Amino acid sequence: MTNAFRFLIVNLVLFLVPLQTFADVSLSHDALKDLENNVKFYQLENGLRVILYRRDFAPVFAGVVSVRVGGVDEKVGSTGISHMLEHMAFKGTEEVGTKDFTKEKKILDQIEELAKNSNGARELSSEQLEKWQQLHQELSEIWDSEAFTRLYRERGASEQNATTDKELTNFFVNFPKNAFEFWAWMESERLLNPIMRQYYKERDVVMEERRMRYDDDPEGSLYEQLLATAYLTHPYRNPVIGFPEDISGVTANQTAEFHKKYYVPERIVVSVVGDIVPENAIKVIRKYFGRLPKADNPAFTDVIEPPQIEQRKFVLTRDASPSLAIAYHKPNYPHPDDPAISMMLEVLAGSSVSPMYEELVKKRQVAASLDFHEGPGAAFPNLVMFFVSAKHPHTNKEVLKNFDAVFERFKKHGTTQEELDNAKRATAVEYLIHLTSNMSLAKNFASSELIYNNWKALVDWYEKSMAVTKEDILRVSNQYFAENSRTVGMLEPSK
Repeated sequence: MTNAFRFLIVNLVLFLVPLQTFADVSLSHDALKDLENNVKFYQLENGLRVILYRRDFAPVFAGVVSVRVGGVDEKVGSTGISHMLEHMAFKGTEEVGTKDFTKEKKILDQIEELAKNSNGARELSSEQLEKWQQLHQELSEIWDSEAFTRLYRERGASEQNATTDKELTNFFVNFPKNAFEFWAWMESERLLNPIMRQYYKERDVVMEERRMRYDDDPEGSLYEQLLATAYLTHPYRNPVIGFPEDISGVTANQTAEFHKKYYVPERIVVSVVGDIVPENAIKVIRKYFGRLPKADNPAFTDVIEPPQIEQRKFVLTRDASPSLAIAYHKPNYPHPDDPAISMMLEVLAGSSVSPMYEELVKKRQVAASLDFHEGPGAAFPNLVMFFVSAKHPHTNKEVLKNFDAVFERFKKHGTTQEELDNAKRATAVEYLIHLTSNMSLAKNFASSELIYNNWKALVDWYEKSMAVTKEDILRVSNQYFAENSRTVGMLEPSK
């Protein structure tokens, strides 16, 4: 299970269960039933799903619109298109963001004709470039591209943002309760009538974002190459932000067609947590989101990654300190071993007193830091990824040798009941520390429903993780963490 999903489990139950409950890391049956009884689930006639949860301690709500679309839905040649749509979602609609949409539409059509005839605007002739600049100048006089976010701020919005990952695109915001109908109207409008406003300007912004986060960032480059090496065929290997040549070549029209294909009601969940009355809120949601036309739900990717049968290695040379990335293939939830793997990771490397950290960082002092992550997505078989930075003057090879020695000892001897209990307790405390707000709940209700087709998977996973035994830990550590099923990436400093 991904790290983000682990965080959300206890975020849900912490609102229902007193702190002292975590003394023995047990969640009562009644508390879980209380959660199930108070979350209201609906499905509109067009197929869109709605999750509502009332928490009225403050007159606010968190609204989340999640779409089951992301990097896994893209083909090589158009990677990054989901992320571009995220950017476009803040540029307004036919009614918001322009002084004259009729005029704007005519100019946008002319721009697209130029893009079509110049390889996505990458090969504009001098004459075409002059026309391109002229058209954009005309648009700048009728655009009000910040109108969407400005209207939100004027009504008291906070935390307004969006994210795109391997399989989800999320739009989220906090509002005072009296802005609920405004929120429902605006969010449904940008689903119904997205405009590729300032598309090519944003394309340049994304190219710069990619350069900063991946091309010029050694750790970003290491992560990108790790996925590209660990996966040979599955789209998890492709960067969500896109390959540079794809970002620079995809047009506004292609992006609009992608939206039309994937932003269909059956792939959308609306999730609201806060000071709402579900029986009233669903009427408003049905009024606005019910306008989305029912459409065919395109099939999810059926690409199956072949089993890895031998270790893969790669080396990146950058102006950076040495660091190591190690990835092992694993099943994704709801496979019954997923909770045991997550708990094993917490025991092995989840704290400063865990065996891996204790040995590599404290005792042997070959590593400066140690971290792990489960990903890059949750809907398909994924990875456990360890990231270890070497401590000067030690090398990546030394770190890997010590990592393997500690892991092999763990795989031979397993853990104690006390260590497992501490890991379960630490997991609960960690969630408590990260207890956030309505927003965390709303986001994760939506993601669980979209990935697992059941928001209650949150509860199921937690119960299963708390039932993990020492024998489970020993078994999964040997079953899934073999050398022949891993990928090792080394970031080496330039000479």
